[in-house]
Amino acid sequence: MNFKLSKTELLKSLQKINRIIPARSTLPILSCVLFEIKNNILKLRATDLEQSIMIEIDVNSDNEGVFAIPVKTLSEITQEIPSESLSISVTPNNKVEIKTDFGNYTIMGKNAKEFPETPVIENPVKVDMSKEELNDIIQDTLYAASKDEMKISLQGVCINIEKRNVVAVATDGFRLVKRTSKFKGNNDYSGQVIIPSKFLNVLQSHLSKGDLSLMLSVNHIQVENDKMTLISRIIREKYPDYESIIPSDSDKIAVVDKNYLLSAVKRVSIFSNRTTKQIALTFEKNKLVVTTEDPENITSGYEEISCKYNEELIKIGFNANYLKEILTHQSSEEVFIKLKSSLAAAMIIPKDENLSKELLSLLMPIRI
Repeated sequence: MNFKLSKTELLKSLQKINRIIPARSTLPILSCVLFEIKNNILKLRATDLEQSIMIEIDVNSDNEGVFAIPVKTLSEITQEIPSESLSISVTPNNKVEIKTDFGNYTIMGKNAKEFPETPVIENPVKVDMSKEELNDIIQDTLYAASKDEMKISLQGVCINIEKRNVVAVATDGFRLVKRTSKFKGNNDYSGQVIIPSKFLNVLQSHLSKGDLSLMLSVNHIQVENDKMTLISRIIREKYPDYESIIPSDSDKIAVVDKNYLLSAVKRVSIFSNRTTKQIALTFEKNKLVVTTEDPENITSGYEEISCKYNEELIKIGFNANYLKEILTHQSSEEVFIKLKSSLAAAMIIPKDENLSKELLSLLMPIRI
């Protein structure tokens, strides 16, 4: 089998595929990309058994065939080849030869029969959503999802769709983000789905502009966008009752400049304990004091910034890294910080109203 294709198109596709290839696996075939050529269309496919990616590329081929190539070697040589056009030939025993104006290179492929089958999406329901809308959901929530492998249900973003409303939630047990928006596309789906973080990271990095087709089933999610199809298992676990965690009686409200507070937290946290990253926020009348102290290393930090606050004095501890991430993801210049006590979770909400979405961030305190 012989075919020609664009080096640029192949390299772009391999860069997307590399996000799916597992770093380590007991199955060597998973380190390969499957090539399937039919009617001058090359279909590239890779999987880690949880997620699969398929990309189509136009090629010039004299016949049809299917084979697998180790993706690492193929990516490295494709990156370094200066020629724009590549000629590839494959023998019946899966020996792959790449021919260019600069030289010839041989890779030993693998039998395509070893490659796992593409997952079957049973009884899918279609949800139309723009890339921009999905990206906004991912950007606002994904950072708060858990990275703890023991917390399976929290290793993704929980999305609830009901009629015209979309509620996206992510939490790791220390912070929580809830995003509510109106659905802009056509929607035949109503229910809850937990989408794995790794899948959302791939989507965010490689989706093209324009609308995408999103299919949901009992066990899988599938996204199609500009000759690329991504499939992932969804997390089949019960998501925590996040509404019960969000306080409804936080009666102390401060209005703070997000950038001033973020800058103060960045500087002061340099002197915090490297393990706990603990800092304290003390809310006084129209003043917010950011402090930290690490007796172990004899370091401390202190800064004052102005704010709008007229309630009783309250001092509350936080993990500085979590607070910085939450503040970084706020879209408005000023934020509301709603408090109840030094032992209750704080709510951080953008001050400027966004008609397209509502964003609420919850941060658990650290006992001082």
